[in-house]
Amino acid sequence: MQKQAIIHFLYAGALGDALGVPVEFRRRDTYHVDTMTGYGTWEQPAGTWSDDTSMTLALVDNLTADADNDALFKKFVAYMQDGAYTPFGHLFDIGNTCAKAIRTYAKGGTEPTQCGDPSEFANGNGAVMRLAPLAITLLNEDDPAVRFAQYRDYTSFTHRHPRAILGTALYLEALRHLLQGANLTEALNRAHAFAAQLPGQYQKELKAYHRIFDPQFARIPRAGIESSGYVVDTLEAAFWCALNARNWRDGVLTAANLGSDADTVASITATILAAAQPADQFPDDWQSALKNSAMLARYFAPFAEKYQATA
Repeated sequence: MQKQAIIHFLYAGALGDALGVPVEFRRRDTYHVDTMTGYGTWEQPAGTWSDDTSMTLALVDNLTADADNDALFKKFVAYMQDGAYTPFGHLFDIGNTCAKAIRTYAKGGTEPTQCGDPSEFANGNGAVMRLAPLAITLLNEDDPAVRFAQYRDYTSFTHRHPRAILGTALYLEALRHLLQGANLTEALNRAHAFAAQLPGQYQKELKAYHRIFDPQFARIPRAGIESSGYVVDTLEAAFWCALNARNWRDGVLTAANLGSDADTVASITATILAAAQPADQFPDDWQSALKNSAMLARYFAPFAEKYQATA
């Protein structure tokens, strides 16, 4: 991948995130968004991105520096305690499970991959929202065992239940195949084949995601798609939006208007569509509204420079 294509891919998630922030937790069809708006749920100006992008920036920074897991967690601590990687220098939103894991690490004595909550009731989308850069770093990694080990470990920093780990594997495998030129249906089928070869505890969780792989999935009516913070709901909603999208903008708006966890659903949809339809351009007014673009560029550009030769 060329440097600019990687930057484009990363910006997509931030744009989707910012589009959904003002309407996060709103009930479906009680609002309609068709461009960047402000205030709303979090009383933030238009173009403000949330924890999805902040934690992604911490990962991008760590990967660029070839730093270890402890270094990444220190970045997460700086984010939660000091507002690092945020658009205005202060935190306004973080998921409970991610916050719990960061507090666990900050107390000391816990290895990073053991900080995540292993409970079945901790299968939130914070497991996947921050990991899209791994689809770039692992794009040409041919060993599925190596890829899965990274999916497992990076997810386990905050979410350790096999369902969350499998969700990450499905999402990132699909992104990899999209970036390699597969269409969305092919990418999902290949992600499913990858998951079917995983150890039994993960294969057992495939049933939770079965609708995504149904050939008729895209035809499910909007009312049958949930957009909650549950990782299965989020991935279903994002892939459903992507499968039904006419273009990047259309799909991201559909996601933001689903309600509930609108920022994360829109961010993941935007990332999937940027991988699936890389020629689609982002609306100029959305890009100009995006807050602290200088910070985003400061982290995205060196990451893209580093990985363009291998991605």
